[in-house]
Amino acid sequence: MAVVAGTDAQGGVEDGIRQLMQSDPPVDAVIDRVALQRYRGVAVVTLSHPQAQNALNLASWRRLKLLFDDLANETELRAVVVRGAGGKAFAAGADIKEFPDTRMTVVDATDYNEAVAACLRALSAVPVPVIAAVRGLAVGGGCELTTACDVRIATEDARFGIPLGKLGVILGFTEAEAVARLIGPAALKYLLFSGELIDVNDAARWGLVEKVVAPDDLAEVTARLVGQICRQSAVTMRSTKVVANMYGRALTGADTDALIRFSVEAYGGADVREGVAAFNQRRPPRFDGSATV
Repeated sequence: MAVVAGTDAQGGVEDGIRQLMQSDPPVDAVIDRVALQRYRGVAVVTLSHPQAQNALNLASWRRLKLLFDDLANETELRAVVVRGAGGKAFAAGADIKEFPDTRMTVVDATDYNEAVAACLRALSAVPVPVIAAVRGLAVGGGCELTTACDVRIATEDARFGIPLGKLGVILGFTEAEAVARLIGPAALKYLLFSGELIDVNDAARWGLVEKVVAPDDLAEVTARLVGQICRQSAVTMRSTKVVANMYGRALTGADTDALIRFSVEAYGGADVREGVAAFNQRRPPRFDGSATV
């Protein structure tokens, strides 16, 4: 896996992430239209095919799945940012030019749809906060990819949509679940029935976006959130993601085991003692960041 290390900046993790987001990854870091860069305990995943508004082909979906699988197993990882290169799009959907070779038979389409679903499942399984930094278009698979992230920060010029009816393809269950979990089935139906691209204000009103920023502020606001995550307890951040994702469904045995494990890590570990001591001493907490799930 090609990895590009960020330059060690003086201002901490926020400066490092801001610098990575203010430029496109080098060409030699891009594999199957995807690049992975790192700064300390943060991974920045860039969808990088700006000449086609970061359209995702089948190789891109498979590459992303493998990348998220690897990130899920990294014990020192604190956060992930997913973004698009070029400044005009997060991802404008699938690369339709390859459809004659990848999606024109039932067998091929099934294979393609499973690649997309596997990628979204792998992204959802990353145990640390994943932030989608969205500028410009987030359409089709690009929109679906943002909904598998934990938080979406979008610029004022961002637009979202899933105009599958114009292509005659169908929405898979995994993709539908990811979108409907945020905006509900009725809004999902509207996106599909109308084929419209909605602006960022409607996206925020529907629950598809958590924060709207000016285009020039995207790197700054994203880096600031990453810094806030990294300064807080790793146990709290990881458990928050897992527990929040339990909302709206019956708890399983695995859920109960996870809750017990988090309780042991939190109250049997060092973080809670450091957090309480820091509060009482009126100083910022200094967590070691070594907690794992």
